[in-house]
Amino acid sequence: MLKKFEVENFKGFKENLSFDLTTNKKYVYNPKFVEKGIVRKALVFGENGKGKSNLCEALMDITFHLVDKQKDPLLNGVYLNGYSQKHMATFKYHFQFGSKRVIYEYAKTSASDLCYEKLSVNDAEILYYRYFDDGINNVTKIEGAEKLNKIQLPPQLSMIKFIYSNTAQEEKSIIRQIITYVNGMLYFKSLLEGNSYAGFRVGGRGLAEIILSKKKLQEFQLFLSDLGLNYNLVPSRNALGIPTIGVRFPSGKVVDFSQVVSSGTKTLWLFYCWYLDFDGLTMLIIDEFDAYYHFDLSKKILQLINERDNFQAVITSHNTYLINQEVTRPDCCYIIKDSQKIKPLCKLTKSEIRENKNIEHLYREGEFFIDWD
Repeated sequence: MLKKFEVENFKGFKENLSFDLTTNKKYVYNPKFVEKGIVRKALVFGENGKGKSNLCEALMDITFHLVDKQKDPLLNGVYLNGYSQKHMATFKYHFQFGSKRVIYEYAKTSASDLCYEKLSVNDAEILYYRYFDDGINNVTKIEGAEKLNKIQLPPQLSMIKFIYSNTAQEEKSIIRQIITYVNGMLYFKSLLEGNSYAGFRVGGRGLAEIILSKKKLQEFQLFLSDLGLNYNLVPSRNALGIPTIGVRFPSGKVVDFSQVVSSGTKTLWLFYCWYLDFDGLTMLIIDEFDAYYHFDLSKKILQLINERDNFQAVITSHNTYLINQEVTRPDCCYIIKDSQKIKPLCKLTKSEIRENKNIEHLYREGEFFIDWD
């Protein structure tokens, strides 16, 4: 699992931002949100422009060079912070794999060009690879990869990925565990333009195609019905003869589903298509997941995510009504401030937050803005 993440000089993050997913709190409610002191379901709040989207993209940067997955949304905009004089962005992922504390650090000048990679296990460095020194300072102590020390790779090719692809790594090797985790990372936004995502798989398919190909049309109808949206869904074809989803009205008329539903229902459609793949995830990242949802609907979607215990999740929102014990905990609910600091509610107050406290009310009363140092 990911226990801590650090990033510097990437997009809006001029200085080092540390996102700590560890906790020593013993809240008795929502116990599955934390496993062995690591937050599994993190909810991140912040006003517009405070760094929520940049955080999501920074977390997914690791997928760009370690695995061959979808990358399109990660290519948007500038890469390095405009205010910084530094020429590279740095990323540091702190993992916990069983009893092993693993830190993977790297730097880049762009989304595709690496400067160096470092890997340590239980504080012992096992890999240090620089991309511009002809192998002079490179060190590889990974079993089966010792002879790769002097190989000089282009900056577009990760040494970690190269080792994984060219050596026999056991199932529980650190390299394999990192790649497995990163392969299971998924990021998407609740956009109306279509299925825009990064990680997990490659290529795009229409939302109707996904549901029809998996024979999930009736399940999708039940999913919407459980959320208070009642449609009689049927297989149909559009004007070009392409299979799609239709809505049958009492008159017998069938209309293309995408043409008669609201913006919020379209984003539910997108969510459901990814919901079908939840079993294969290790990390789910959704930015502004509830941009088109009513508060009650937002809670229900969060509960669907929280019910799954096979993956970590980082979900961003600006809807402070979600700061309540039904869908989060004070150590799992984070506030991000001015792209500089991010802390859980429990570290932003000197008061003990008991289960019977209304934490959303406390937030509105200014309880969680005491200590940002």
